[in-house]
Amino acid sequence: MREPHSSFVDADDVRLHYLEWDPEYMRQTLPAQFDTATDDIPVVLLHSLGATADSWRLTASYLYHQHYLLAFDLRGHGLSDQPSQHYDLLTMAEDVISGMAKLGLGQVAVVGHGWGARVALLLAARHPALVSHLILVDCPHVEPRHWPGMTRERFVGEEATAEIYPSRESYLQTWRSEMDAFWSPEVEEILLTYVRELPDGQLQERLLPEHQSMIRASLWEDRALSYYGKLTCPVLLVPAAAKPLPGAALPDRLELAAEFAAAKGEMVAQVARAIQRCSVLWMPDTIHDIQLQRPRVLANEIARFLQE
Repeated sequence: MREPHSSFVDADDVRLHYLEWDPEYMRQTLPAQFDTATDDIPVVLLHSLGATADSWRLTASYLYHQHYLLAFDLRGHGLSDQPSQHYDLLTMAEDVISGMAKLGLGQVAVVGHGWGARVALLLAARHPALVSHLILVDCPHVEPRHWPGMTRERFVGEEATAEIYPSRESYLQTWRSEMDAFWSPEVEEILLTYVRELPDGQLQERLLPEHQSMIRASLWEDRALSYYGKLTCPVLLVPAAAKPLPGAALPDRLELAAEFAAAKGEMVAQVARAIQRCSVLWMPDTIHDIQLQRPRVLANEIARFLQE
């Protein structure tokens, strides 16, 4: 697996860490008047809540041959700054825009996973001239205020506490129970970037609980459904769900994994109809972390989509 270049960029009031795949390739193929119509369009990758830029390493290993890739640690995540405030989706999107500008990037394709897909969605709706293609990987299209039985207090978490694991082994075991079918040393290495080791050997999540609460509050207030009709670029939706059967409806509750999957499938079908140019890649029998479970499939589909 090719090692990316690791560096930092000052994006207005926050210093963002990023991973860059093949900077030599970038210098050779991104002249001052870069033609974004070629297959070499730059790709910006945005991670999910609590994750890091490293979560894209496996997918990038199949994609960097064709495209220049840049993955940010969003504010509060990974090695990026952890300011005390401004964890709303709009600020996160503008962080990315500022970072792109400082790095000399113009129009790009944007790929977002999970919560990062919501950041990507807002970014594309606000800055259509800067986004040539938008890929939303298992985006939470169902706004939490519409989840059956959900309240703001429950979703945001009034008493959020730092998740601390007594050992490296206990932390990895919490993930392995979900990812055992595709577990590998590479996956393990990626997951370890989500935490920091404390002096006593315990592991703590890098995203602080107070910052996560701010992010979740922003998600609660956000009106994602208003963005889809504003998208002008081609959009690829990649849900971890099967295509819903004709006449299917949203489940009465959202508690079990199967219920969330059914809700995701139905919402994807609905938002796809609201987007001017939209394709859907249904990914049944996958977990939320598609980029770790099926990185080759995801990379190939992204490359194909960008060539259309």
